[in-house]
Amino acid sequence: EIEPVHAATALQGNDKQEAHSEMVDDTASEGVQGLTEEVPDATGVLQTEASVTAQPEDMDKTSPVVSDNLSADTAVSALRPGEVPQRVENKTSPAPGKVPEVFIMLPNARAGEPYDVRLEIATDTGVEAEITEVNFSQDIGLIFDINERRLQGTPGHSGDFELTVKWSCSSHRDNEKKLLFVVNPDPKSLWKVIYPPSDAPFYKKSIDHQSVCRSGIHIAGASRRGRSHEHVGSFRDDDYYLNFSDVSGWSVLLVADGAGSAKYSREGSRIVSETVGNYLFNQFKTEKGLEIKNRVLRWNSEDQRAVWEFMNHHFRQAAVLAVNNISSAAILAEDKVKSFSTTLLATVTFRDGADLFAASFWLGDGAIAAYGPAGKVRVLGTPDSGEYAGQTRFLDADAVSDAGFSKRISIGKWNDISHLVLMTDGVSDPWFETDNGLQNPQKWDRLMAELSPLLTDPEHASAQLVEWLNFFSPGNHDDRTIIVLW
Repeated sequence: EIEPVHAATALQGNDKQEAHSEMVDDTASEGVQGLTEEVPDATGVLQTEASVTAQPEDMDKTSPVVSDNLSADTAVSALRPGEVPQRVENKTSPAPGKVPEVFIMLPNARAGEPYDVRLEIATDTGVEAEITEVNFSQDIGLIFDINERRLQGTPGHSGDFELTVKWSCSSHRDNEKKLLFVVNPDPKSLWKVIYPPSDAPFYKKSIDHQSVCRSGIHIAGASRRGRSHEHVGSFRDDDYYLNFSDVSGWSVLLVADGAGSAKYSREGSRIVSETVGNYLFNQFKTEKGLEIKNRVLRWNSEDQRAVWEFMNHHFRQAAVLAVNNISSAAILAEDKVKSFSTTLLATVTFRDGADLFAASFWLGDGAIAAYGPAGKVRVLGTPDSGEYAGQTRFLDADAVSDAGFSKRISIGKWNDISHLVLMTDGVSDPWFETDNGLQNPQKWDRLMAELSPLLTDPEHASAQLVEWLNFFSPGNHDDRTIIVLW
């Protein structure tokens, strides 16, 4: 007969089974940690933990594999008691990274000047990138050479222009970057050209030039109003004088720079140029000039002393006469003598074949030089430089009576001179910059290399020079005057 089982007895039996199950589960957990505790099996026989708990390689064969389509929580909940969950791997493709920031060097351009720049591109991540296309918001005269990676052309006008640069790299294709491209205006275009009133006192032309062509001798002189004068509508303050005597063969060359701060300096430079120039020319075209010419040809010690004394006397006389004429002009204008202040650089010269003689008087800034051959120059005096730019010495009564007047005179004779050059500071400042620069043969070489092509046609050389005087030099915008004998 089957004995009835009481509820309490059944419950007690179930509790024993649950307890036994819990013991097995706990033991399995401990087995994973490497424990060797013994537990009873269903028959009450003690067994080692290893015989109860499956080894990892066994579990790999029996444990369910987590599907890519199941979440980690779902996979864990599907495990049977005693099973170890597998590591869930996320096989979703990573999201693309952020587009690198690019840096492109783009120097400013200047209107009217050639522009040729290689475009370099770099990224903040270090990845290599390349420029594939460059587009402007409007046509300004530049194109992008993709093979050479160069932006080339000549901008036609100034302004700020939007530039689109298309680029690519290994991780991101077809990108673009907007840039602001700046084209600065041509500095020359900023200068106004205002002509002074034609009815103003002591009117003077803005441009003047003159050439002399004789057998074996060529002279070209040119003078031009500076941009600083053009911009405000003031007159040219420079002046010059050149003449050649067919009778004696003597040439008289002279440049003068009226003081910019002096009200009527333009008239002062004209008075000095004409007074000194005409006086010297009249002295040298006569028998006196022929006598001095013969002494120069002989050129012994006695002749040299006689020539020096002659030059010293007549340079002083010419200067005294010029100072007196300026005083007369000041009286007529009912103004001060200082209103007519000007410098004076004068040369009397004679050429005989390869030989060149020159006697010079130097008062103020500017330059007089005997040049040649290449790499060699003789500067025929010393500039009067002040404590600040533009400060110099001007011709007046004090300068004439100065005990050092004769120190301003130099004479010399050479057989290798190709050019004799006189210039005001409007030319010497941008080309030589300092008094020491005047002594630098390389600077003279560069100047003469630029002037020589202008002198190939002697009859038109002065017209060429007056155009050359319009060269642009930042910070140097004074009147410019030059005389070249070759």
